[in-house]
Amino acid sequence: MLAIGSLALTACGQGEEPDAGAGDAAPATAADPDAPAEIRFSWWGADVRHQRHQKIIDAFEAENPNIDVVPDFTDWGGYWDKLATVTAGGDTPDVFMQEDRYIREYAERGVLRDLSDLDIATEDLDPTLLAAGQLDDAQYGIPTGSNVYSVIANPDLFEAAGVALPDDTEWTWDEYVDIAQQISDGTPEGVYGTSDYTYNETGLMVYLRQHGQNLYDEDGELGYEDELLEEWFQRSLDMQASGAQPGAAEALGLPTGQTFLATNKAAMEVTWSAQLGILSDTAGTQMEILRVPGESEFDRTGMYFKPGMYMSMSADTEYPDAAAAFIDYFINSVEVGEKVLSDLGLPANATVREAIADQLTPNEQIAAEFIADLQDEVVDAPPSMPVGAGEVASIIKRINEEVLFERLTPEQAADQFRTEVEAVIGG
Repeated sequence: MLAIGSLALTACGQGEEPDAGAGDAAPATAADPDAPAEIRFSWWGADVRHQRHQKIIDAFEAENPNIDVVPDFTDWGGYWDKLATVTAGGDTPDVFMQEDRYIREYAERGVLRDLSDLDIATEDLDPTLLAAGQLDDAQYGIPTGSNVYSVIANPDLFEAAGVALPDDTEWTWDEYVDIAQQISDGTPEGVYGTSDYTYNETGLMVYLRQHGQNLYDEDGELGYEDELLEEWFQRSLDMQASGAQPGAAEALGLPTGQTFLATNKAAMEVTWSAQLGILSDTAGTQMEILRVPGESEFDRTGMYFKPGMYMSMSADTEYPDAAAAFIDYFINSVEVGEKVLSDLGLPANATVREAIADQLTPNEQIAAEFIADLQDEVVDAPPSMPVGAGEVASIIKRINEEVLFERLTPEQAADQFRTEVEAVIGG
């Protein structure tokens, strides 16, 4: 879902003081026509994205003939190494895509420009989504789109087991376990109520937030009690033992890219809402999106809007007005929304999202409605991830495997996770 590629970074010129305005919802207001500017825009992705972005650049340049946007792109693989290299060499792209695991790192290194004092319209962006790109009251990234961690369910397997879909506004984690067990018991061998949910730190973040805690606090240090992480692992271990979810060996034996939900071997999977379409198409049945269990059970809701990615600006750009005009156009233009659709997440701008709704696929429309229904329930965004957070996904995946193979107890796993994560984030 988050398969997004990396940047090939090249040099370009820069130079003007911020005084020209950017546009509002669409299209953006042209910058000063007497101030020619050349800015480099870097992103990652596959060929289809590159073609879309070139069309966006062409449209922007047609409205802003004084601004030349130099495209700079490659795949995801070597992106962060390349970005680290060019920024260290003082050749940061004027505008470039960012990801939430690295916002703090590049902001604290002085690479990112605070966008809050530039003419970039953000009124139509959800405040909690916008806050995901903030650090110390500065706006270092403008989100391009929205996604949310959720439960995707296969109604056919629920029906086959004689189990009703839950009321996801009220269901608890115990009900999630019970439902998974009933489905496993009521379907043929090899079909499970759910797949393992504990391999991903995003799900853990939601669980911790439900209890009023955070994986990372505002200072970039770990901000939770180990007992909650022990519960997180123990519940999954118990479900594996009872047959409510697959065993570790079976789960790890899946071919790359396959999931139990996609192959009709599990009725539920905790994953991103953007996966609804591909999972429905692969399984050959219409899936449904549900809230994560526990949203009404504990101290508060834990679900949050996750930006697909961010638009950031170099702190050293010589053309901040031109760069701001391009970011504003990219985020707020309906014409851009029509070209990008859901490629960068459902458009962060609510006006754009509404304008292109009829051009989305049916599953994308369902996901958009699901996100809209959460507007009054999502309280805030998690604190910015600390430097080193990019390594945490692989840490929790590896430790989770050790738990499910019973080589680590949940208590040992929680202790090891804390030790390893503190080592990479310096907390």
